[in-house]
Amino acid sequence: MTTPNILTEVNSLANQLGEPERSQCFAIFAQCVKNVALLDEYYVNSLDAVNTEKFIKFGLADSGILTLSKGKYLVLTDDFKLASYLQSVEIDVINFNNIRVFNWK
Repeated sequence: MTTPNILTEVNSLANQLGEPERSQCFAIFAQCVKNVALLDEYYVNSLDAVNTEKFIKFGLADSGILTLSKGKYLVLTDDFKLASYLQSVEIDVINFNNIRVFNWK
């Protein structure tokens, strides 16, 4: 699952890449968005996100993740602060940095 806020963050990160990686990343990103039915995109109202207890600590996209994930989803993130908090409130999470060592190809 994803949210528009998560996709916007992915877009912003990809936009920081140099060429040709940036264009390649956007081509893959476009294919993922075209197949959004596979992603199950959910919209979290910004008002709901900013009213979460941890908005000031985590911001808009992560507050949306907190709102949607409780008891429903396994969260994959490379954000140590978010992963640690999710674990502390018993939300299933995998810190991507912990599995990078497997050198997936």
